[in-house]
Amino acid sequence: MDKRLATIEQKLSKEQKDLSIFVKHVFDEYDKKVDEHRRLIASNALAGVKTSGVEEKVFYDTIQETKKWMLDVLERTAQDFEHTGDKNWDKNYPDGVHE
Repeated sequence: MDKRLATIEQKLSKEQKDLSIFVKHVFDEYDKKVDEHRRLIASNALAGVKTSGVEEKVFYDTIQETKKWMLDVLERTAQDFEHTGDKNWDKNYPDGVHE
């Protein structure tokens, strides 16, 4: 994911890099939540509380899918920025992007 984010970030101009910084911050928060979740599950295991493997898989899959979705949105937004003023470009978002 970090490699893809870096690739998208290179496409953005200096003024638009705030978008990629925002996504990095959100990813950092997800990573903190995953760490908190791991600690909670570990402490529950020590206390003898069993967790469902299915629920764990859903939790981690949801985090990964959300990160992927955010990168997809950032990539389409970067494409719209890249093609600003191109009358032949079909915008990814109907409202487009405004600088």
